Amino acid sequence: MSKTKTKRARRELKRDASRKIANHQKAAVAAAKSLQKPSAPPSKKQKQKQTNDPSPTAAATAKPHVQASQRHQVPFGTYDHILLVGEGDFSFTKSLVTEHACANVTATSFDTDEQVRTKYPTFAQIYDELSALTPPVPFHHGIDATKLGSFKTLRSAEEREEGWDTIAFMFPHTGGLSTDVNRQVRANQALLVGFFNSCLCSHKSRSFLREGGKVLVCLFEGEPYTLWNVRDLARHAGLKVVESYKFEWEDYPGYAHVRTLGAIEGGWGMEGRG
Repeated sequence: MSKTKTKRARRELKRDASRKIANHQKAAVAAAKSLQKPSAPPSKKQKQKQTNDPSPTAAATAKPHVQASQRHQVPFGTYDHILLVGEGDFSFTKSLVTEHACANVTATSFDTDEQVRTKYPTFAQIYDELSALTPPVPFHHGIDATKLGSFKTLRSAEEREEGWDTIAFMFPHTGGLSTDVNRQVRANQALLVGFFNSCLCSHKSRSFLREGGKVLVCLFEGEPYTLWNVRDLARHAGLKVVESYKFEWEDYPGYAHVRTLGAIEGGWGMEGRG
């Protein structure tokens, strides 16, 4: 068998294995949900009240209704090898795995395991649920987004020789390092430049991001985020900016944005969500 045919056969075997994993995860999630007693559906009056009485947050960020046909497709494929960088409480990881049946998700955080558990009380339950799946979702802590290629556990191995299909950094932020806006902007620009460069690194002729792979960055709308000029940063790093679109929160059930500093009661307002 030629080298080309051998590689094609190996890719087919990997796809078959991924399909089996995805089907198993779907069955496991469905079984877990069936054990939960469903709550009674709201009455028509309650539905009408909820529709006509939006919260202040919803009103502050209200935008024209988007038809289903106009909504952007979720950019995470069921069988894609997905690397999530800079996770907080890992609720986004859970949403991809349990709601979208993504079979090959690897989740990382800059914080250590102890720091994550201290900052985000919801993490323990998420970890237990995703670790109970077969196979379990890999969690890696203490991962610097600007040095991804230096972590052996994340580099392309034999079974993933073509690199990652998708690398995503959801709402990156360095945290409250300074109250000065210019310093904040420069710090976050440096974070993103380092992240983009690390996505394009290679090790022993193996690319970290496969050819044709995607790098996704999600930011809030408005200042100071627009000052980061994320598109220019990506281009200067050697990436091609393909598209930008609104992040639809409702497409990811169970996902809740959390502060870099942690879940501080009364310290986070939802205004400004894009």
